[in-house]
Amino acid sequence: MIKLVAKNNKKRLPKRKFPLKGPISAEQLTSKNTPTGASIEEAVLLLQNELKRDLTPEKLKKVDSISGTNLISKLSEKEVKYIIRYVNIHEGYKLRKLSNYADNLHSKKEVLIFIDSIKNELDKYNSGKIKASPKYKSRLERFIKSGNSTLRKMKKKEKIAQSDFKKLNPDLYFGDEVGETFFSSRVRAAVYLPLGKLSFADKVIKAVHPDLNVLNLNNVLGTPDVVEDLGAQTITGEYSLGKAGTLVVQFINNALTDVNGPDLYIFEIGKVEPTNLEISKDGINWISVGKIDGGVSEVDIAEFVKPDDLFYYVRLTDLEEYSALPGADVDAIAAIGAALRLKLDSKVLFETGKSELKPEGIEALKELAESITVLKKGNVIVEGHTDNVGDANFNKKLSLARSKSVVIELKKLITGNQFKWKEKGMGETKPMVKNDSDENRAKNRRVEVLVVPN
Repeated sequence: MIKLVAKNNKKRLPKRKFPLKGPISAEQLTSKNTPTGASIEEAVLLLQNELKRDLTPEKLKKVDSISGTNLISKLSEKEVKYIIRYVNIHEGYKLRKLSNYADNLHSKKEVLIFIDSIKNELDKYNSGKIKASPKYKSRLERFIKSGNSTLRKMKKKEKIAQSDFKKLNPDLYFGDEVGETFFSSRVRAAVYLPLGKLSFADKVIKAVHPDLNVLNLNNVLGTPDVVEDLGAQTITGEYSLGKAGTLVVQFINNALTDVNGPDLYIFEIGKVEPTNLEISKDGINWISVGKIDGGVSEVDIAEFVKPDDLFYYVRLTDLEEYSALPGADVDAIAAIGAALRLKLDSKVLFETGKSELKPEGIEALKELAESITVLKKGNVIVEGHTDNVGDANFNKKLSLARSKSVVIELKKLITGNQFKWKEKGMGETKPMVKNDSDENRAKNRRVEVLVVPN
């Protein structure tokens, strides 16, 4: 189904750009392969204010002089006006693209990158490296102002979101190096995530859309990236469920767990359409959390789960209730109450049937230890897993012995008492995939490390 949806994907594009007609081609207009190194387009932009008034032969000669050509002065007044209009619209599209980006920034990092890029563009304009109209320079200066304004707004909302989270979960604050605040479209809401970018869904497992007329499925994965273009009335970067549509996503590098306050956040465009939310540990057995709609994007799973339960799957289903647009438009899905999930192949760590770490296994654990210590503190749960080959009781004992070996080595690599440790031998009871092939059995032979809140 996922491949079918992707194959039938129809992207919503902005309105077509104003076409160029007449004796001068787009290549001639934009080419910098001229005696002066400046294109005709650049010359028109530099003289934009003059050319807005009555056209004279002298003004047209200025265009040719700047570009080192003799093409413009040979054109009729109507043809010149058409070119001027084309150039202005062309520059306008570039400015609108920047404007859309400025209005759809989702983190402080994105804002800072945007401001730096605009400053760089402005430096190029001032140094003459790029030629554009005075209006272009003015808009660049306004973008810097608006970027700084957005940054101040974000800092204010971030402080509140972070403070509220720390009050509810003082032991789940891993520090500014890891935690990050993300913002919904146009900075409407601030969401503090203790695991930062690791908090977002990693994989689309299933998608059922009624019309197979949707944007890229991967739009729901990773950090928020939606762009609303109000001018063209388009939205890119989201996934629409559609009427009665269903979406299942998986967390791979992290897990959803219950903490104080909200545990899951749906980054949606506008108000959340009536949608049923379910969560699952294995993608097979589901727990219904209930209906979400209106302005509710934060979800608390406390009353539906047991303490320390970990969930890796989220399913959204449109409820076909009346709304302005059919189906929720989802930008990203984040586990606020998240647990870091790390995984190693048993083949890297151990010889077949053994629980003593190999030299290369110890090296692999050194890299894993670095990932754990970034979090500063937490409960580290090490789970050993096997395939279903051999005696189930032996597999359980072997998996426990392997998890103990890993914990002993990790304690050597991570000193201090900031982490609490626990070993589990799961044996063959929690396969990642069915044990129906050598390849799948190899996937099931693993050691998983979970770092959860204290």
